[in-house]
Formats: sequence, C-alpha cells, structure tokens
Amino acid sequence: MRISDLARLAGVPAPTIKHYMREGLLPRSQARTSRNMAYYDPRLAERVRVIKDLQTRRFLPLKLIADLLEPPPSAELRADAEETLRRHLGELEPAIRAGTGDAAAVRGRDAAPARSRSAVLASLDVTAAELDDLAKVGLVEPTPVAGGEPLYQGADLEVLLVIDEVRRAGMGDLFPMPILEPYAAAVRTLVRVEIELFRRRVLAGSTLPPRPLDEIARDATRLGERLVVAMRAKLVIPELRAAAGTPEPQK
Repeated sequence: MRISDLARLAGVPAPTIKHYMREGLLPRSQARTSRNMAYYDPRLAERVRVIKDLQTRRFLPLKLIADLLEPPPSAELRADAEETLRRHLGELEPAIRAGTGDAAAVRGRDAAPARSRSAVLASLDVTAAELDDLAKVGLVEPTPVAGGEPLYQGADLEVLLVIDEVRRAGMGDLFPMPILEPYAAAVRTLVRVEIELFRRRVLAGSTLPPRPLDEIARDATRLGERLVVAMRAKLVIPELRAAAGTPEPQK
C-alpha cells in the first residue's frame, strides 16, 4: 500500500511514518513503481501503532524503542525487552550516583573520611548488632576492601554519623533504631517515584536540552534532591499544626 494508506491504517500522519523510517524503526520501501510512488507492507501499520503507543504512554525514546522491538515488519517486543529497558536504566547509575549530593554537604560540612567497622564501633555510639541489622535492611553497608577491613563511607557512613549525633544530643528516644524502617519505606517509595520519572522523562529526552543523557540524569537527581528538602521544609509546619489541632494563621 502507499504511504498515505499506511498512515491512515496506522492512525498517524504520513510525516510520522517518514520520521520513523529516518530513525530506522521502519524499512524504506522495496517496491517502487516510480520516483514518487512506493508501496509498503500493510503489516507495518501495527508496528507503527506500537511505536506510537510506546512513545506516548510509556514515554520511551525512539532509539530505545528500536532496541525493544523485533525486526520489522513485526510489532512484537523482543523476548529480552524488559532486560533491555533495565539495562538502559542501569546505565544511568553512575550519573545518578554523582548527582546524589552528599548528605554531609547538605549539612554544611565536609564529607567524613571512610572508617572501618572497628573504627566505627570505637568512635560512634552504635553497636555491632545494630550495624548488622542496618546491613540486613540495606541502609548501611560497608564497601569491601581487598585484603583489608571493609569501609563505611559516603551515605552509609553519614547514616551512622546522624545516628551517633542524635544519641549524643540525648534524642535517642525520639529517633530509636526501629524508626529507621518506616523512614526507609517512605524514602523508598519516593525513590521509586523518581525512578519512574527518570524512565518516563529523562530516558525519553524528547523535550530535554541537547546534552548527554548522563549529564541530564546527574543534574536532575541533584535538583530533585533540593526539591525534596525544600518541600519537606514547607510541609512540616502545616502537618505539625494539623497534628496539634492548631488552626492555620490568618493571612
């Protein structure tokens, strides 16, 4: 069929068909009767609909869609499509890691140097059993060191430093160790929302500036972190007033 008929059958404008061809998602016509007349496999209509759906509903970029689909004219996802999608997400890890601002910097001080388990136990108000429990729930995990004692560093060490500071300030009862689990559950929910946004928006890249994807992911992570801190500061007082039954002040 002609490209106009293919576009009508697929429910998209003809320029969309041509764009998909330029991006390598659709084959160019192999049946050309003249310079301005070419015919296409009708089976491509379903492939076009799937491509459009992946673009608009799952917000995936065309390059990724090309990796997810079987060769044309098929409209089926490859058997390893989910693995391919996970791989693309996984490729963002170094950039996202770079974008996660060190909690120490947020608190206005330099990041603490790495500490071994024995150094942590000797210098911080935390027990060996608590270190083991924190590792079990994935909150504090030491980094293995070849031929040496594992080290606590970065966010893992910062969690321990905050626990130590809370206890030294005499507020251990306000923030007991069991409270970390509901905190972790709430933060994990937030992180999953952020990852979904990365999947939909950062990976899509359609309305993002023409910059390398890893730079966009890094900066988006950093800005998202600042947004969460600002929103928490904004929302904590209204929630406190609601819990205390205090009316909002008149504006």
